[in-house]
Amino acid sequence: MQRFLCVPCGHTVSILSGGRLTYRPLEVQRLQPYFDAQAKVSAGLDPPPEPIEAGCLQRAWNRFLTRVQSLKDTFGQMLPSALHTGQQLWKQLRCAVGTAEDILRFLAEQGKCSLLGDYACLRPARSGRSGAI
Repeated sequence: MQRFLCVPCGHTVSILSGGRLTYRPLEVQRLQPYFDAQAKVSAGLDPPPEPIEAGCLQRAWNRFLTRVQSLKDTFGQMLPSALHTGQQLWKQLRCAVGTAEDILRFLAEQGKCSLLGDYACLRPARSGRSGAI
């Protein structure tokens, strides 16, 4: 992972490789089939996750479940209003937006958030900063 230091403000910026989740040791290509299985869209991961990965995936799903209302608000009229569970939301996101990568891209570009959190790294920079890296 590439990291850059902004000398004027002292903050670092990390550049994630494609297919990685923010602040999670997971790849999107593994997250999508796991979430699909939780929503009963597919049978799940092949090969099955090792114990550490399984724990990370379960924690990611649990976090997703806490964000149902926030994500519904972000997608607005793209989704039916009668979604109440994480399973329903994930199914509708897959139908309306596409792959997990497409969902993450939409959230970052349009909602300035992510599937599992509202991270500072996705928000626009505050005015008054130099913007130098």
